[in-house]
Amino acid sequence: MSYSFIGESKHTLENGCRLIIPLRFRTALQPEFVLFKAPEGCLFMYDTESFKELMSYLRAEAHTLEGRKKSRVFMQSAKTIVPDKQGRFTIPADYLKHASIGDTVYLLGNDNKIEIWSEEDYINMFGDEPVTPDMYPQIPY
Repeated sequence: MSYSFIGESKHTLENGCRLIIPLRFRTALQPEFVLFKAPEGCLFMYDTESFKELMSYLRAEAHTLEGRKKSRVFMQSAKTIVPDKQGRFTIPADYLKHASIGDTVYLLGNDNKIEIWSEEDYINMFGDEPVTPDMYPQIPY
């Protein structure tokens, strides 16, 4: 079963690298999930089923040398994580560096993934901008 994640929350990392997964996300990410270095400079957390769906796109191009190269680069950015019973896990140092993460992060549920943003990047990107009807005129609120 693939999940649809929504909402945001602000968190302080324990010891500068341990994150407690909010209870509302925890069920989907047990017993393990995939942590991914996203191209936008944040981190993505995928439940295992959603990540397998992404890998199907890679497999479709694996018959070419270029497709295999892309697959290798993609998979280098992914790591399987097993959180402890309290829903905590350590974000590896290279992942912290990739996302410029300090002591505080924002989690953003975004459909099939949870995004982990540094506090500075999150505020710079999103600020306090409210959703307005003209942003998405195709959505029938």
